[in-house]
Amino acid sequence: MTRARTSGWRGALRTVLLLGAVVASAPATAERPAREAQQFEVTPFIGYRVGGSFKLIDAGQHVELDDHGSFALTLDARAEESGQYELFYGRQSTVLRADALAPVSMDVEYLHIGGAVALDEAQRVKPYLAGGLGITRFSPDAALGHEDTRFSVSLALGLRVPVSPHFSLRLEGRGLLTPLNTDSAFFCRSDRSGALCQVRVRGSSFFQFDFLAGAAYAF
Repeated sequence: MTRARTSGWRGALRTVLLLGAVVASAPATAERPAREAQQFEVTPFIGYRVGGSFKLIDAGQHVELDDHGSFALTLDARAEESGQYELFYGRQSTVLRADALAPVSMDVEYLHIGGAVALDEAQRVKPYLAGGLGITRFSPDAALGHEDTRFSVSLALGLRVPVSPHFSLRLEGRGLLTPLNTDSAFFCRSDRSGALCQVRVRGSSFFQFDFLAGAAYAF
């Protein structure tokens, strides 16, 4: 009689443990489809942008942009297991300085379409490479002239630190290159005497670099 009761308790205990194991594994099983369903990601960044200069044709001097804080936003769509399509927008409000010109406030914006690919998915901190093609828009103070838009490219190297299935931290360094044609005219405006261009530059490249930190949300 005692042996039968003991055997019954052992059987019941095994059943309870088996049910507990099934229940414990259920969230992990349900979590996998949730992760696979995360097709999009949005990441706001704050950063600091450095660089950016023009060489004047007439004076042979350089026009410099002050290093200043920046803001960026990326929208990503999953392309494959380790890759994403990416839309990048970055903005900096700074000051243009030159000996031949009074300091002028200016916004520099980038809008690029490209992608990002993970370099090592096995690590806790995941490095990635990103890049894009698009436009640069220079928006000076109205006293200097009209805004100007040019073709540009970007290349970035970053680190992703997952915090939860939906959130991760991103640290990124992004180079932004805007090629300039020979004898390019910038910030032109019209007055009674005709067209006036405040900045004429030699054929060269306008280069800036962004140090960015952001929080990504995947859904």
